[in-house]
Amino acid sequence: LNNARTPLCVPVAHMSTGPVGGGGDNLKYALLVGAAFVGGITYAVITIRGDQERHMERMAEISSRKQKSATKQPATQLHAEPHAAESTKMEAPPEPKPVVPPSPEDSSPPAEVTAPGAETASPSESAEPPAADSKPASPTLPSHAPYLLIGGGTASFAAARSIRARDPGAKVLIVTDEADLPYMRPPLSKELWFSDDPSVTETLRFKQWNGKERSIYFQPPSFYIDPEDLNSAENGGVAVLTSRKVVHMDVRGNKVKLDDDTEISYDKCLIATGGVPRNLQVIERAGEEVMKRTTLFRKIEDFKSLDKVSRNMKSITIIGGGFLGSELACALGRRSSESELEVIQMFPEKGNMGKVLPEYLSNWTTENVKKEGVKVITEALVKTVSYKDDKLEIKLKDGRLVKTDHIVAAVGLEPNVDLAKSAGLEVDSDFGGYRVNAELQARSNIWVAGDAACFYDIRLGRRRVEHHDHAVVSGRLAGENMTGASKPYWHQSMFWSDLGPDVGYEAIGIVDSSLPTVGVFAKATAKDTPKAATEESGTGIRSESETEDTASIAVASTTPAPPVEHKDKYGKGVIFYLRDKVVVGIILWNVFNRMPIARKIIKDGEEHADLNEVAKLFNIHED
Repeated sequence: LNNARTPLCVPVAHMSTGPVGGGGDNLKYALLVGAAFVGGITYAVITIRGDQERHMERMAEISSRKQKSATKQPATQLHAEPHAAESTKMEAPPEPKPVVPPSPEDSSPPAEVTAPGAETASPSESAEPPAADSKPASPTLPSHAPYLLIGGGTASFAAARSIRARDPGAKVLIVTDEADLPYMRPPLSKELWFSDDPSVTETLRFKQWNGKERSIYFQPPSFYIDPEDLNSAENGGVAVLTSRKVVHMDVRGNKVKLDDDTEISYDKCLIATGGVPRNLQVIERAGEEVMKRTTLFRKIEDFKSLDKVSRNMKSITIIGGGFLGSELACALGRRSSESELEVIQMFPEKGNMGKVLPEYLSNWTTENVKKEGVKVITEALVKTVSYKDDKLEIKLKDGRLVKTDHIVAAVGLEPNVDLAKSAGLEVDSDFGGYRVNAELQARSNIWVAGDAACFYDIRLGRRRVEHHDHAVVSGRLAGENMTGASKPYWHQSMFWSDLGPDVGYEAIGIVDSSLPTVGVFAKATAKDTPKAATEESGTGIRSESETEDTASIAVASTTPAPPVEHKDKYGKGVIFYLRDKVVVGIILWNVFNRMPIARKIIKDGEEHADLNEVAKLFNIHED
């Protein structure tokens, strides 16, 4: 029993006494903790006192600064005594007066920075206009736009209208490098040239084929609000910033930089930059004298310039046999009948619009262009262009030489993808333009519409289209999707071309002369002209009047097809373009207001055993 109790008593005795156990170590530990505690409290007290002293010094400094600022005003006003101004300068802090930093677009120096001893200008004197050679200051431009549309063409305007329809309070800012408000481009090569008004280049008003007059602009200036009023507009609106170009995009920061270094942030952005007219390399290499006598036709200023040239020059040569070249040739050719102007059109194909129309129809079109007073040179490949003896000399590869006063290069359009690098957007290597998904979206919060968009067609594959109707429809859809619609692009866009008021056509899908074609024609009547078509629809921009739901109304004509008396004239008809026996493109030749039927045929994507029966859907045999 004694041995069992011993271990229990020994530890207790050792813990209560301390000469021989571990109690001494515990005491040392307690002393160290206590010392650290006292030191921490001492440090905290010293720190707090120091902070209080610094705070009091700061408050005293601020108080003295206010007093100095109060005494500065009378000293500034008394400029009669130089020593007073000097003493004021000595007493003032480094920044004697708060300076508001200038906005990025204001290049003028701050008014407060003056030479020593200079007199302070009065408010009226300091508000002098900037020097003539400086860029106009725009200090009140919005720094943020909920909807930013880059480009001022048809696609941008259609998007703005669509955004406002779905979001009535939306604030939309359009930035365009042109000096004009949004306008339609087709009349530049069509109706404007047939105007009887000598001041048409100033009014930019024209009569459509139906005789009605309208402006080239989509809306008058009163439709838009000033850019500086955009942020404060209670009900939102559409503002247009003209003569400004977006040169850089920060996609991560959701902002853009303009050519005057102004930065504008955005929530949603649309790129609708369109395209730039191509030129021939032989013209670009020919020198300054040739270049300044060459027109690349695209904008209002190009129309005004060419109109002036056509009235002052004796000879104009159009290089290009496509839509634009053929339209301008017919327009200028008709004008030549009233003057001594010589109009020449040359192109490498065998006939006008040879890349689009079947050869027989292209040749027929060429003969009609010649009847308009145009000298047509086919299979013409330009070798060199030079300026000699006040004339431009165009030498062809087969040795032919053409002398002229002015050249119009209508050889296609290059999509404007200047922002692709800074924005990190993908450019299609085959068709050009920004690659977008089915909702016309290139990246998060960025959409693309119009000529610059390379989209995927569910029926015809990836495409890029350069026509008015596509700009309208793609811009409208992009605007809807920017407001959250999330709609795919399924629309088959159409285009049209008029060779004067008597011959015109509408087309849809892939119309390529290298594809197999089937044409069904009938004898034309007086109502089978562009003029009659616009009289019926009430608008010269025919794509604006067409609708989808009319396609279901059309029925096949039961009238038997009469024999075509003059097959070489091709008065009116339907041309089907085939790929793998399926219709992928349709041209309605002098047949108007039937586009929804053509669109439905392509959308169905079916093989047709007899296209003559399909042609009856367009009622081409009815008088």
